[in-house]
Amino acid sequence: MNPSKSISDQESFNGSLFNSCGNPRLFHVYHTLWHNDYTVTSDDKTPLFFVDTSCFTPKKPDLTFHAGTDKKAPIVGVSKFLHFSRHMKVGLGDPESINHVEWEDLVSQNIRSNKYRWQMTLRGASGAERRSFMWKRTHSVAVEGSSASKWSSRNFKLVDEQTDQIVAIFTSSAFKSVKKSGKLQIDSTNYGEEFDLMVLITGLSLYEKQRRRDNNGGGGGGGGGGVCSNCSKRQAECEYDSSSSLLWANEEPHHTKSVNSRSEEPPLPEPPHVTANPFDTSAEDDGATHSSPSLNLGDLELMMQWCNSTYQVLTRNERTDPVWRLRVPEEALSYPFLMHGILALSALHIARTRDDHRRPEYISAAVAHQNQALAFFRKQLDDINDTNAKAMFALSSMIVVYAFGFPHSPESKGPWACIDDFIQVLVLARGVEQVLRQATPSIRSSDWEILLRLDKYIASLPQDALSLLERLRELNAYCGAQDTTHDTDIYNKTIDNLTDITAAAYGGLTSITVAARWAIRLKPKFVNLIRDRSPLALIILAHLCSVLCRLKKYDWCIDQWVFKLPRAIWQILDDRWKPYAQWPMVEIFGQGFLSEIETD
Repeated sequence: MNPSKSISDQESFNGSLFNSCGNPRLFHVYHTLWHNDYTVTSDDKTPLFFVDTSCFTPKKPDLTFHAGTDKKAPIVGVSKFLHFSRHMKVGLGDPESINHVEWEDLVSQNIRSNKYRWQMTLRGASGAERRSFMWKRTHSVAVEGSSASKWSSRNFKLVDEQTDQIVAIFTSSAFKSVKKSGKLQIDSTNYGEEFDLMVLITGLSLYEKQRRRDNNGGGGGGGGGGVCSNCSKRQAECEYDSSSSLLWANEEPHHTKSVNSRSEEPPLPEPPHVTANPFDTSAEDDGATHSSPSLNLGDLELMMQWCNSTYQVLTRNERTDPVWRLRVPEEALSYPFLMHGILALSALHIARTRDDHRRPEYISAAVAHQNQALAFFRKQLDDINDTNAKAMFALSSMIVVYAFGFPHSPESKGPWACIDDFIQVLVLARGVEQVLRQATPSIRSSDWEILLRLDKYIASLPQDALSLLERLRELNAYCGAQDTTHDTDIYNKTIDNLTDITAAAYGGLTSITVAARWAIRLKPKFVNLIRDRSPLALIILAHLCSVLCRLKKYDWCIDQWVFKLPRAIWQILDDRWKPYAQWPMVEIFGQGFLSEIETD
């Protein structure tokens, strides 16, 4: 295949694209962690714009362009992805100043969404002129000095419909850089600063729209603002936010159309007024004009996996089954981050339990959905309320299970690599504790209240287990007497926590939430003691593994820790400390644990 041509390849464009009016303008676009937001710089890397993204906050644009380095800078432009539509609304100015925003339509020209048309009024010395431009996806044209990957769906060229000349190109860097989104080059034909800004807004809107499609398996919906049926047909700006009810087709919205929101495009085609007979084989195939929605079979498989099996890892008994199996997916229909969490955990479950060649595909799907879930989840952390409490509570629980279940580094890296991996699980579990605490009051007063009722169990332990826990306390007291810096109190609290979940496990509780509760209630100081290589902290961890070993029903998400972690601990401890870890080793591996560890 021929390499992609740069914007300066004159033979492709009937002569040189550039003229004597000046030089082309080059912009670099970078994304922040998790691709949440964007930063736009000039060719010399001077920061120009900060672009704040939003996927589901009512009334908030999907993209907000700030003329500066952060959200505090003035707003100079916005983009709104219309719900249930391929089209977008873009505006120059700040929406807070309604009379100072010039709205335009960014209209998809076909079902493939590879062409988008928009207009604007260009103002010059000779007066104002209305011009139309078309963004087209390309694999053959690129910014000068770059190449357009044939695998990327985020490379675009902008054509002036009056002159049929390419006036701008966006070339994606998605397959070349983990920090950079791409480059935008604008033709030297100077249409003014407003034109340059509109090119940036429309181009980055297409990039973000396509990025969401890629991440969501083809979903085309936006999140910043909804659109009613009448406004969709007229391509007018809709002032009904996404949280309001959908309008019936014959209802008229009670607002005034923006004077700047005009378009010379014909109205979108009306839907058919009669239902076609699905059994009439003689009916004419009009698939060219009325497209059929495609099914994302991968996500459907993951949702079936959740409803049939994965939900069981979080449920404790038949009373909580309906919440996790049915109510949680229903809630996810309103909160995309929860839906991504469901799909992530289901994909991870399949990857950990199916031994076939598609295992890497499921791991990749799990990572992609989990990244999406966490990106949206973080934006809600400062605003946990009665409305989103259920979704936040459910995803927080899934995050802990996902952390336990995600495959970590192989043992060939050494025993401390295993310990460090588990520390990351503990840190993540501790991180969701605050979310769970804030969401609990709302859950307690809802139909999910059953999730907060602790299962009853006989809080008694056999004498041998009590003796071993008491031995840990005696060891802690001895260490405190020998070392004045030894934090006896934090060890005692951790042993109390271990005693509680040990009693729960012996009492018949088998849910993974037993282990999750221990991790969530763990004090940060104890995590630091593990990180500091404290022998007593490692011995307590070994005893935890003996408790995890009793949760056989859910071994797919904890089996890697049940065996890898105590094996690593035994290798690390010196001979003075190993006798205190012998009991959990026997519980996990049996009386001949020494020979089994040596042969593994």
